[in-house]
Amino acid sequence: MAVVGALALAGSAATGSYTIRRGDTLSEIALRHGVSARSIMEANGLTDPHRVFAGRSLQIPAATGAPQGGTAGASGGYTVQRGDTLSGIAARLGVDASALAAANGIADRNFVVAGRTLRVPGGSAAAASAPAAPTSSAGGLPARLRANPERLAYIPIFERWAATYGVPSDLLMAMTWLESGWQQGRVSSTGAVGVGQIMPATTAWMRDHVIGEPLDPTVVDDNIRMSARFLRWLLDRSGGDVRLALAGYYQGPASVASRGLLPETERYVSDIASLRARNF
Repeated sequence: MAVVGALALAGSAATGSYTIRRGDTLSEIALRHGVSARSIMEANGLTDPHRVFAGRSLQIPAATGAPQGGTAGASGGYTVQRGDTLSGIAARLGVDASALAAANGIADRNFVVAGRTLRVPGGSAAAASAPAAPTSSAGGLPARLRANPERLAYIPIFERWAATYGVPSDLLMAMTWLESGWQQGRVSSTGAVGVGQIMPATTAWMRDHVIGEPLDPTVVDDNIRMSARFLRWLLDRSGGDVRLALAGYYQGPASVASRGLLPETERYVSDIASLRARNF
C-alpha cells in the first residue's frame, strides 16, 4: 500500500472527532491523533479495522499514558532502562546493534548497565526530535519508525496478513522490526531478504508447498505475507507456544527441536517480547 497523502482534518483532536476522508486507513488516523487504532475501534464500536468509510465521523479518544522504556534526550542519547538489551535498544531506535556498541565502546553486547546514557549513531537527532508517539497501554512505536513515513505505511499490510493467517499483528510487527527495522532493501550476508529477512529456501517452500502462489521476497507485500504465514506455521507446530515459534523463526525449527534454544535465540525471543510490550 502506498503512503496516502497528508490527511485533511475535518474534525480536530481538540473536539475528539474526525471525519474520514477517501483513502484514509484506521492506522493512519490513529497515528495522526496519537492514539491506538484499537482504542478508536473500541470508542466507535468497530469490529473490522479495514472497513472505514469516507464521510463517517469518528470519536477520537483521549491519548493516555506516555511511551515507556528508555528515553532519547536532547542530544539524541538513550538512557538504558532495567531489563533493556543492546539489541532491543537498537531495534527500537532503528540502528545497527554493532554500530551502537562501537559508538559507546561496549565490548560485551550482552551487558548494558541501567541508567547509562548511550550515544545513538547515525542521525541520532532524529530520535530526539521525532514527532510525538502514538500511545496505547503499552507505549509508542519506535522513534525511528515514527520518523519514516514510508515504513509506517507498512502497518496496514501487517494488519491484513496477520488477520488473514490468524497471528497477532503486534507480535508480527515486533518480530520483523527486530529482524530488519522494516527495511525492505536489507539483504543479509546469508541472503535473507527484506522486512522479514526471508531466506531463499523459505521463499521456495512457501511458493511451492505452503501458499502455492508466485512470491517475490523483494516485494514488500509478499515479504510480509510470507513472514506472517511462516509465523502461523511455527505457532501451529509449537502448539501455540510463542516462545518456541519465535525461536524457530530465528534458529530454525529443526535446530530448536534437536538442540533447544541457543543463548542468542533466548536474547532474540526476549527482545521481541520487550518490543511487543513497549512499542507495538
